[in-house]
Amino acid sequence: MIRARLGEIELGDLLRALEGARRSAVVHLTCPRLLGRIHMREGRIAYVQTHPGPHLGEYLVRFEYLTLEQVQELVRRQAQENPGTPLGVLALRLGAIGEDELAEALHAQILEGLAVLLGQREGELLAFPPPLDASQVLLPGVADTGTLLMEALRRLDEWARGRVEPDAVLRLVGDPTRHPLSPEAWAVLEAVDGLRRARSVALACDLPEDQVYHLLYELKSRGVLAEAEVRPQDPLLLVMAESSLIRRLLLVALERQRYRVVLASDLEGARRILEQNRVGGVLLEGDNLAAKVRGLRALPAGRFLPLWVIAEHPPRGFWARAARVGHIPKPFSEDHLRAALSVVRRPV
Repeated sequence: MIRARLGEIELGDLLRALEGARRSAVVHLTCPRLLGRIHMREGRIAYVQTHPGPHLGEYLVRFEYLTLEQVQELVRRQAQENPGTPLGVLALRLGAIGEDELAEALHAQILEGLAVLLGQREGELLAFPPPLDASQVLLPGVADTGTLLMEALRRLDEWARGRVEPDAVLRLVGDPTRHPLSPEAWAVLEAVDGLRRARSVALACDLPEDQVYHLLYELKSRGVLAEAEVRPQDPLLLVMAESSLIRRLLLVALERQRYRVVLASDLEGARRILEQNRVGGVLLEGDNLAAKVRGLRALPAGRFLPLWVIAEHPPRGFWARAARVGHIPKPFSEDHLRAALSVVRRPV
């Protein structure tokens, strides 16, 4: 087991050492603003996870390899029938995606998580042998650790040169054909319409968020984009869900529809958010929904807020009527969300 502070040992050096020794390990990082975990198999990176941060299921949706409903069905089957089986492996076994599609989405997710973790300067690192029943497996098509590290560090260096703020709204002002733009920059330009915030643009692309913010910065620096004169005031929604994947899927779907989203995993987190922000509505998902609704309605800021529960069946009984609770069917789609949230007013 290895325990150290970041700075005493560099994450990249540790991963290279594990690669050289062809060792298997789980590397945990506890940082001020996030948690991270890296699974190594015989010196190669099998999976990278950050909290908060993107999930493989989210990337499968953003790459349009699976729909929101398909990912939620995989999660259901994973919990009920295949506990411990990684989502990507389950999707592959069921024939929902092919090996090339899984490798592409996993590669993108690993690179984003790895770049974020390599950029941390404070925190504690803990490395230990994987449990005997560990289920992470090496999937075909994933690059070796050294290649992943070089690419992640290159991206980290690019992102450090400049980025726009997530709430920036940009519009096209120059001729992009006069500049040698990368395919990624062209893909980002296609999502810019002078109405979407940068975060909404980022989640509409199959690229890491920080990479999109940097590309928008570069396009703005070249005079292709400029700040919009009028910034739309998108409604703010609170998402309270137990599952980190469901939180991320809702974030992607709602941001694409031009809602600002804040995420909470429990009632205490929701309380802090409601005290500090003017929220236009709350979406709830998970177990014990009746107790969560009562808890939110007991808060001064949550007494009259529009509330929706995401569940297989509509809430029934006096508690649901008394709490004025709406329903979004699960598994949810973007159309389900759009229909339910149509009552949330957008400022002119």
